[in-house]
Amino acid sequence: MRRLLAALLVLVATAALLPAQWGNGAGGAGLFSGATWAQEAAQGTVAASDANAPLDDADYRAWEEQATEAEEMLDSGNASISELESLRRTLNDWRSRFNAEQQRDADRIGTLESQIDALGPPPEEGTTEAEDVAARRTALNDEYQARIAPVVRAEEGYALAQSLIGRFDRLIRERQKQRLLERNPAPIMPSSLRAALEDAVVIVSTLSGEVREAISQDSHRQEFRDNLPSIVLMLALALLLLVSGRGWMGRTVRRMVKNRPGGDKRFVAAMILSINQFLLPLIGLAVLAAALKLTAAFGPVGESVIDSMAGGGIAFAFARWLGGQTFPKDDNWPTSLTLSSRERVRGRFYSSSLGVLMGLSVVVTQLVDLFPLGSATISAYAFPIIVATAICVGGLARLLVASGKRVDKADEADAEAAERRFFDNLVGAIGRFVGLLAFIGPVLAMIGYTRAGIALTLSPGLTLGLLALIAYLQRLSSGIIGLFSEPGQARDGLLPVIINFLIVIAALPLFALIWGARVADLAEIWTHLRDGFTIGGTQISPSLLVVLVTAFGAGFLLTRLVQGALSSSVLPRTSLDPGAQKAMISGLGYVGIALSAMVAVSVAGLDLSNLAIVAGALSVGVGFGLQNIVQNFVSGLILLIERPVTEGDWVEVGGVMGTVRKISVRATTIETFDRTDVVVPNSDFVTGQVTNWTRGNLTGRLILTVGVAYGSDTRKVAEILQEIAEAHPLVIVNPPPMVVFQGFGADSLDFEMRVILRDINFGLGTRSELNHQIAERFAAEGIEIPFAQRDIWLRNPEALRGGAPTPAQAPLPDTGTDTRSASTPGPIRPDSDPEFPSEDVR
Repeated sequence: MRRLLAALLVLVATAALLPAQWGNGAGGAGLFSGATWAQEAAQGTVAASDANAPLDDADYRAWEEQATEAEEMLDSGNASISELESLRRTLNDWRSRFNAEQQRDADRIGTLESQIDALGPPPEEGTTEAEDVAARRTALNDEYQARIAPVVRAEEGYALAQSLIGRFDRLIRERQKQRLLERNPAPIMPSSLRAALEDAVVIVSTLSGEVREAISQDSHRQEFRDNLPSIVLMLALALLLLVSGRGWMGRTVRRMVKNRPGGDKRFVAAMILSINQFLLPLIGLAVLAAALKLTAAFGPVGESVIDSMAGGGIAFAFARWLGGQTFPKDDNWPTSLTLSSRERVRGRFYSSSLGVLMGLSVVVTQLVDLFPLGSATISAYAFPIIVATAICVGGLARLLVASGKRVDKADEADAEAAERRFFDNLVGAIGRFVGLLAFIGPVLAMIGYTRAGIALTLSPGLTLGLLALIAYLQRLSSGIIGLFSEPGQARDGLLPVIINFLIVIAALPLFALIWGARVADLAEIWTHLRDGFTIGGTQISPSLLVVLVTAFGAGFLLTRLVQGALSSSVLPRTSLDPGAQKAMISGLGYVGIALSAMVAVSVAGLDLSNLAIVAGALSVGVGFGLQNIVQNFVSGLILLIERPVTEGDWVEVGGVMGTVRKISVRATTIETFDRTDVVVPNSDFVTGQVTNWTRGNLTGRLILTVGVAYGSDTRKVAEILQEIAEAHPLVIVNPPPMVVFQGFGADSLDFEMRVILRDINFGLGTRSELNHQIAERFAAEGIEIPFAQRDIWLRNPEALRGGAPTPAQAPLPDTGTDTRSASTPGPIRPDSDPEFPSEDVR
């Protein structure tokens, strides 16, 4: 996300600085008017205060008049956009009051409904009920009707207001579309240039006339003399901040990060301190504007122009600062674009130039508001600014394309490299799209579509500027989190991702406003979100979700605190084994989460009874699709309750043998003796056969098989084996070790040593040590440990020498039997093998 949002550009000015007159409702221009926002905010405050008062008959009569006026305005179709917006805000206020009226007695109405239901159904026709019950039913019904009547009336008014607002929105959007496609006189026509020149003369003469008139008055001159010390001091401070403030702050920031690695935490402080590169000029411009007003040499028009010039200067300072963050001078300054030093110089130039153009547009917008300028004059004034802005935006678009082409393809398998390639490609695509719009905008403006040209030039630039600001805020937030995190956690942790996501979400309304949405449109979306939506008869709203999440989070946090207290303070002081302690903590966690969910639903006031049928239908499908998961979950609960297996046990299940390391809600992790983790479903422990070697205790039996040669003293062998077993420290004496003379084997006399070990976990080492001791004692006592031996008889060895057999070597008469070792079952005659024609090998 960082690389996408770094697609930057620089030209976001403050809300009050954007040109409201040129593109009112067209492509984002004029949508950020500070005056409009302030007016709407004030009206919203008034509406909120009026919404608390109950509606009476006079209010409804006023509403009917207002609704009639709205219907007439919609039917006539002659109202301007400003008139439509004004009446729409009034309708929105009425809608808010109707909404509040519907909710006014909701609690009492709900209580009355419950009381009426408690009395039971009314008696059927021809039957009666007790007089006191009938009187009570009548009283409750009368009160219910008295309280529900205003609600029904408010619902009717709300529905009508909602319908009128929808019609107004559609009409306003249609008017905006018409204005966007409205064609003015071409700015390059001689008549347009002549009109622009004449209006410029009028503007200059008006401003100069105000100055001459102010200077000619004695009162203004006296005021100037009285304010002269303050004026001089303020001018000196303004010049100091404007001339030296930014440079001094820039040198300070560069010294902080000079020769520092890119990941150094000093960059966080440097990024925060760099904001002063914008704030100091802003303060200087404000002081300068105040000093000029103190001279009393300007009239109302002149002071308005001074304010607009200060606003334009602020726009330039902001764009210049943001350009420095996007295209830094230092190579090690954190940035998201891959550009050379020369390309970054070009980026800073385009950014500063856009700041100048933005400031100039603010001044021209103010002049348009102050003087009755014609459409030809507006087109002539706007056209050069549109062309220059398109040149700067196009230059920045080429830089984005150049950065997007520098994709590192060295490691195709690296996930981070793949993410970087994706966003670099997206940056290049954004650059190409912006470049195309920057080319189309001036062409449309040249043939007279001034507002369309402004929209296609200004909106892409503002979008890229907002992306640049988001990228800066994300880098800053990641750096701040890095100050309090382990190395690498600031990048890989969940908190930075959440914060970056919230920054993008907060910027979405601004993106919508840039591309033509109205403040009323966003307010309408918020109204729908605030009112919520209905699912299965249950009303879901943002406030309800906040309450639900807060209550559940509080319960979850309390559960974790209780678990921590038990695991650290209470359970270690009990006689429970570690496995039982962990099982108790896990079970408490499941119970706490379930209780937190139920309490949250209860606190939020959700009525889920209407969802029972839907939930029942879904449960059937979920049961079939997730039956294995549910089975394993239930098995995990059984394991935690019955505890046939606990963490640390040595178990064997399904051919897997090892130590239980973790019992989770779905599966159990077993660490084998090869140090590999095997995840076994919990259902295998409940439905299958499980061998737990260490469940009850750590003792276990070990059996060693020993063979001695025929002719050995069997009792002496048994005595030696018994001594060796009893001498080992891990072999318990009760029950005592047992030596069993197992039988007569093919090659040896077979014995078994059966011992019980104190800790079966050491069985392998004990087996090895006992075998060592047996070998040593048998060697000392002269007892032979036999091994299998075989004798080979050759029936015709002369065939191997290739000669005739001698009488001594003549074969014996074939009696049907061969002399063989006792262990040889019978002859094998590989007569088909020419190398061994007649001998048997055993």
